[in-house]
Amino acid sequence: MRGQPSPTLRAVETALAAAGGAALGFATGLPAGMPPAIATGVAAGLNGALGGFRQVYDWRSAAGWFAFAADSTWGLVGTTLGTLLHLVNVARPGATYRADLSQRRHRHWFDGGARLRPGFVWTLGNVVSSTPAGRAPAAEEQRRIVERHEDLHIWQNRIFGPLYPAVYAAWFALGLLVGTTIWVIRRGKPSLFRLVETAAYYDNPFEFWAYMRDGRWEGNRADPVLKWRRPRWLKRNPADG
Repeated sequence: MRGQPSPTLRAVETALAAAGGAALGFATGLPAGMPPAIATGVAAGLNGALGGFRQVYDWRSAAGWFAFAADSTWGLVGTTLGTLLHLVNVARPGATYRADLSQRRHRHWFDGGARLRPGFVWTLGNVVSSTPAGRAPAAEEQRRIVERHEDLHIWQNRIFGPLYPAVYAAWFALGLLVGTTIWVIRRGKPSLFRLVETAAYYDNPFEFWAYMRDGRWEGNRADPVLKWRRPRWLKRNPADG
């Protein structure tokens, strides 16, 4: 983690990021009218304030400016959900903010924190929650695997914007239908939960992409009945394990 700046510099960065985010967010919502513009301006301004105070954006890189602009505009739906998750984790016992894994890395990282299911990391917008804690070599290797996976989700939200959560919602509904149908056809084997989990979660193209990137697609818990097969042209990277 880089050295901590003076409180004055932190305050200036917080104020400027909040103001810049609010301006971008306001402009994003303005075509829909004044009330939506105020709402998007507040949401983007709060993200800017948190990002500035936590110093997550690297202003010396093009990636940092792009991340900030995308978080404040095109990716604002996911960013807003991430901000809510951030605030929940701040108030949640057992959630630890990792400044060493957040500062100038275009993200907020929490060990522990809110999660949807035990054993799964939850990423919304630019906030990663419920990551495994620890500093032993095995824990650090696990963190790097998680980092490859969750960082991709953060950038997916920035690149695909509102399409990203929309695809998740639509794919979940489709997966629920497909998983249930296959369960009925196969007369209850394997379990309904596992089939629905595979179709609705693991087979989601964004998740397939992320599991391929972190090298865990073949080893995840998706059921073989519905699990996507790795395309022949997409060779495994030996570095992924």
